[in-house]
Amino acid sequence: MVLQRLALVAPSGGRVTVALPADMPVSSVAAGVRFAGGSYGTGFQIGPRGYHEFACTHVAPAATRDRFLVHGREVVVAEANDLQSSVATLIGTYHELMTVYAGPAPGRDRIAALFSSLEFTDNVSGLVVRPRSAMLLDTMTEQLAVVVRGRGTMSIPGPRQALALVPRHAGAPTRFGEVWKVAYPGGDDKHSFILGCPAGLAEVHLTDSGALDWLAQLDVAWHS
Repeated sequence: MVLQRLALVAPSGGRVTVALPADMPVSSVAAGVRFAGGSYGTGFQIGPRGYHEFACTHVAPAATRDRFLVHGREVVVAEANDLQSSVATLIGTYHELMTVYAGPAPGRDRIAALFSSLEFTDNVSGLVVRPRSAMLLDTMTEQLAVVVRGRGTMSIPGPRQALALVPRHAGAPTRFGEVWKVAYPGGDDKHSFILGCPAGLAEVHLTDSGALDWLAQLDVAWHS
């Protein structure tokens, strides 16, 4: 079977390749990262250009409240119409970096300080975002999400998180590794699949019409 290979860059800068059958169109790629240090912690979501507008139109309808620049990049702040949440998004050349607040967004100075505490490298393959060294923060978690049209979603955790997700028993063999069926919490008979490969792991969520055959053809690999 002919494979296509995606070359992605994770928020930490790690390189990830995803191999899947060539006849399976990838409709979107997104990422998430969380930084923490001491009593401080905050999370971000990364998507392509238009990510902020899509979220504020289709996910949680919101109206723009403020716009300003941080190190030459535009930051857009929007408040949900139901006043239950707000988002602040830094607009890059290829990607957008979003953080979500419960309730009204904090003032401009606080949001500007948050984005000013980070360093960015934006390219077509992904947005690399790291805390500035003076902040004494560490990347606690990161993940990539790859949506395959008509099949499902692959959630690819960073290597440190992946180790904790691998079941202790053997899984069913696939072309590049093995796969395990995992029940969702709550016992409602829904489940996902853990795909383990020699250099990476993915949690796969099938669509209602998604078939299992594509799981056997997937490969995920992190590269140092």
